[in-house]
Amino acid sequence: MAAEMEDDVHLSQIAAEIEEDIQLSEVATEIEDDIKLAVCSQEIEADYFDDLAISQAANIMDVNLTISQAMNVYDVEGEENFDLGTFELGYLAREPNTSGVENPMNTGINRFSTCVSADEIDKLITSQTNPNTQKNTKWAIKVFNEWRAARRQNGVEITDLLTMDVNTMDYWLQRFVLEARKKTGDEYPPKSLYYIVCGLMRHCKDNKLFHVNFFDEKDGTFAQFRKVLDARMKYLLAKGLGTKQKKADAISEEDEEMLWSSGVFGQSNSTTLQYTVFYYACKMFGLRGRDEHRNLQCSQFELGEDGKGKYIRFIGRNNKTFNGGLAHMKISNKDIKHYSNDGPRCMYNIFETYLNMLGNDGCFYRKPLAMVGNTIRYGKQPLGVNKLEGLMKEMCQKAGLTGNYTNHSGKRTCATALYKAGLDEQTIMDRTGHRSSAVRAYKSKTDEIEQKVSSVLNPPSIDTVSVTHNKLEVEGPLLKCTKLEPVNTENSANCRDISTRLKCLNDITNTSGTVNFNNCNFSFT
Repeated sequence: MAAEMEDDVHLSQIAAEIEEDIQLSEVATEIEDDIKLAVCSQEIEADYFDDLAISQAANIMDVNLTISQAMNVYDVEGEENFDLGTFELGYLAREPNTSGVENPMNTGINRFSTCVSADEIDKLITSQTNPNTQKNTKWAIKVFNEWRAARRQNGVEITDLLTMDVNTMDYWLQRFVLEARKKTGDEYPPKSLYYIVCGLMRHCKDNKLFHVNFFDEKDGTFAQFRKVLDARMKYLLAKGLGTKQKKADAISEEDEEMLWSSGVFGQSNSTTLQYTVFYYACKMFGLRGRDEHRNLQCSQFELGEDGKGKYIRFIGRNNKTFNGGLAHMKISNKDIKHYSNDGPRCMYNIFETYLNMLGNDGCFYRKPLAMVGNTIRYGKQPLGVNKLEGLMKEMCQKAGLTGNYTNHSGKRTCATALYKAGLDEQTIMDRTGHRSSAVRAYKSKTDEIEQKVSSVLNPPSIDTVSVTHNKLEVEGPLLKCTKLEPVNTENSANCRDISTRLKCLNDITNTSGTVNFNNCNFSFT
C-alpha cells in the first residue's frame, strides 16, 4: 500500500505540473476521467515497470513525450474507453518546434532575388530592346521636336506629342509629314519618312499610350493622316527619292579564292586566322552584323565527329530575328551542324586551332597578339566594337577586292550561294535565320545572273544567224537539213578548211528557188 500511495503521489505531481505548465485544465480533467490514470498506472506497474520505470516515465513526460508516444513506450493495449488522441499535452505551453522546418533564409542558398524597383524593371526592358530600334525612336523624336521648335519660331506653339489627344495628334502629324526635311533642307525619302512615323508611334507606346496606332485600318481615328502619309510617300517616289538602295555585296567564288591566295585567309598568324574564322562563321552559319558577332561565346561552338564526318556545331542565342520573347515562343534558336571537307582549308581544323588558342572559353573575338615563335596568341580583351564592325571591309581591302563589302556581306554570301546551288527556300532560311520571304532579297542578284539575263535581252548580234522554231511559210520543196559536225580545233588532223566545211550545205546553197526551213537552228561563227 505504501508503494501504491507513493506512486499515486508521483502521478498527482506529474498531473499538477502538466496542468500548471500547459494550462489545459479541461484537457487534464478529460484525461483524468476518461483514461482512468489510476487504472492505467496500476496496469503499467503490475505488468511492466517497477518504481524506476515510473520515474523514467516522469522524465520522458518532462521532455514533452506525447500520449500516443507514451502508449507505444508502455505498450498499452487500446480499450473501448481508452480513446486518447495523438495531441501533445505541452503544445500550448511551449514555443513551436521549428527544428524540422527548413528556413529558406538560413539555408545558404538565395533562391529568390532581392525586391526589384520600378527603375530596375524599366532598365531590363530597355536592355532587351534592339539598339537599332532605340536609335530609330530617338531619331524620330528628335526630328519631331526640331519641327516643333521651327514652328514655335513662326509663332505656333505645338504641345508635346505625349500630351496630345488623338484628334490633335492626327491634325499635327498630317502637317509634320509634309513639312519634315533633313538638316540640309532636302526632302526625306519615302521609307525614311515612314520610319520616322513608326518611331513616333513606338515612342507613344513606350510611354503607355497603347491606343495610338497610326496604321490600324480598322480604326478611323488616324484615317486622314494615313491618306496624307500615303500620298506623300507616292509623291516623293515619283520625284526619284529613295529609288537607289545601297546594299552590301556578296563575295563571289573568285573573290573568295583571292582572299586565300593573297594570304589574307589562313593560319599564318593570329590576324589571318581570325579573318578566316570571322568570314566563315558568317558564311556557314548565316551570322549577321556587329551585334551578333559581338555577343558570340566560345561555348556556342562544338566540334564533333559522326558517321558523316567531322562537323562544327553552332548553337545560336538571341538575335534580330529571334529574341526568345513571348512573340517567339514557337520559334527555336539556331542549331546548325556544318560538315567540313578534309584538306588544308578544312574548317574543322581551323576552328579547332582558333578555339584552342582561346582556351575554349569566354568571348569568341579577342584582340590578336604578336606571335611568340610559331605560337598564335590572343589577349583576354574582347575585340573593339568599331574594329569588329569593319572587319569584313578591312580583309577585303587587304585582298584588293572592289565593292561595297560590310559584315552583312557574309550573310548575303551564305544565302546567295545556297540559292545558286538550287537548295529549297526552307533549308536556306534554316541556315540564315530568316523567318519570312525577306530571304528572297538575296536570290539571284549576282553579276553572273545579271549578265545572263542581259545576254538574252540584248539585240541579236550580226555575227549570229538564228532561225527559231517559228515556221516559215515559203514556196518550194522541203529539204532535209544536214547536221554540222563539231570541229576539233585542238587536233589539226581533224581540222577542216572552211571551203570543205561548207560542202555540207551544197544541197541547199546550190538549189534554185525558195527553200523551206522547219524547226531548224543554224549557228555560223
